[in-house]
Amino acid sequence: MRTEKRTGNSISSRLRRLMMILVPLSALYIGISVASTYYFKKQIVSYAETFVDFYIDKIENTVTNINRRMSMLILGEGETEIELDSYINSIKTTDNIAFRNYFIGKLRDVFRMYSMEYGSEYQFFAFFPEGKQYVGANANDKLGQDVWEQYRDDITHRLEGETLVPNSGSQYWQFVEGSGGCNYIIKFYSIREVYVGCWIRPDDLIAPLENAVKDGKTTALLFDQNNRCIAGERTMEPDTITIERRFSNLPFSVRLTVHDYGLFQKTFLMQMGLVFLALAMLFITLCSIYFLYNKVLKPIKKFSNNLERLSRGKTGLEEISSSELSELEQANAEFRQLLQKISMLQEEVYEGEIKKQLMYMEYLKLQIEPHFYLNCLNFIYNTIDLGKYTQASRMSVMTAEYMRYLFNNGRDFVCIWEELEHIGHYLEIQKLRFEHAFDYYLEQEDETREARIPPLVIQTFVENCIKYAVDLDSVLQITVTVFSEEMNGFPYTNICITDSGPGFSAQILEQLADQKKYMEEETGHIGISNTIKRLYYTYGDRASISFYNGPVKGAVVDIHIPYTVKAALEKGDEPDESADCG
Repeated sequence: MRTEKRTGNSISSRLRRLMMILVPLSALYIGISVASTYYFKKQIVSYAETFVDFYIDKIENTVTNINRRMSMLILGEGETEIELDSYINSIKTTDNIAFRNYFIGKLRDVFRMYSMEYGSEYQFFAFFPEGKQYVGANANDKLGQDVWEQYRDDITHRLEGETLVPNSGSQYWQFVEGSGGCNYIIKFYSIREVYVGCWIRPDDLIAPLENAVKDGKTTALLFDQNNRCIAGERTMEPDTITIERRFSNLPFSVRLTVHDYGLFQKTFLMQMGLVFLALAMLFITLCSIYFLYNKVLKPIKKFSNNLERLSRGKTGLEEISSSELSELEQANAEFRQLLQKISMLQEEVYEGEIKKQLMYMEYLKLQIEPHFYLNCLNFIYNTIDLGKYTQASRMSVMTAEYMRYLFNNGRDFVCIWEELEHIGHYLEIQKLRFEHAFDYYLEQEDETREARIPPLVIQTFVENCIKYAVDLDSVLQITVTVFSEEMNGFPYTNICITDSGPGFSAQILEQLADQKKYMEEETGHIGISNTIKRLYYTYGDRASISFYNGPVKGAVVDIHIPYTVKAALEKGDEPDESADCG
């Protein structure tokens, strides 16, 4: 009972500590939500203001250039303006219909050029009151010919009736409510009783801004100097953000309205809802945990304690009532016996697998050991018989060192420098036999001196260099280098064996491409196959070995082994610490 009471108090204490953490975190989250909503709204306003200012600057620059061009026409400055003035004068003074039509065409070409320069929505024209002749071109592809003719007729009618007042050098553009909904903004001058000017529809003037904000939440409006909306669809929506700017050289203003539809308030409320939902789910989770603890975990804990006592041979098991999963009590005896049997079976299988693997690895090592002892003895005998006592002595020493390494090496792992020293003895023996048939170079980085590898890993491939690449017609170059490297964030040792011989055949490379299949099949290359198997059984997939030919010629064997000082078999063997790599 005391244990259960302590457990209950512990759970209550943990719940209180959890609430003390959650409440400040919730308050902090609410504050962050409010601040983020405010700055989000402020950022949207800043972006909208920047965009509107950019639009205003673009329109003002265009209008300023048009005003400057009109002024140059009045003053007779500029090559194009002088030609335009001559065309207007020719149309006005000539009686020849052919010449008149010719100059009208020239005048239309100039107006088209102006429209291409400033924008197709700007319509340039000239009106001759004497002949009631309107000269202009529909440069706007989106404006149909019928609609353009309605605007032309309205402008012609008003100029004939002198209801429009021409500008006298000012920057003033006037808004005109034309008949049939043909509203337009116009500016024109009177030059020697000829009206020359430019007009544009309000919808075309505001179109660049409208096209850029077609998101369903933003509207662009154009107002005249009387604050009357002359372009854009005006809607009255709550929860809007309005940015208004006035042109400096036009009697109009632009208003950009962002309809957030309560977006910021809804975002804040949604975040608050998520907070309360998270708290509610947390509360439900805590209640569920408390229920599961009392009704499930506590009986299971008693059951576990009973199993522990049974494993120690103790009696006096805790009582599990019927309301606390009484079935667990019935399973105590059977489960204990089952666990014992499983444990014994696991130990037997594991030990048997390790012994089997060690025996197989010893068999592989025996297959790799050299088989040229008799050749060495015959060489010594022949050199003594020929009186070459120095070579015989050298061969005896190298053979003794070579055989001592093999016969005294009962370790699973050796230092790389020991293996390289052994390789040197082997190559010296072969050099005494083949004399000048090959040269060799052995190099080891100092950082790899402490590294250990399985014995006779390198020798297999050096033997192949002598066996398959030595050619008495040329000097073979054999190189063995050992460097440290890093692969996937772990230290590795890189062993590279190269020669300058003919290299691997295409058939051998094709077989070595699938190394797992190569290990299973009887290929005739026992040394290579056994070395691959030893590396696999020792390191698993952590070690790798690659076979390829050099860029010019020669075979390359590239081995990557995990760097280790106290090496151990991957299957769980104890580290072999019998070798000192210092």
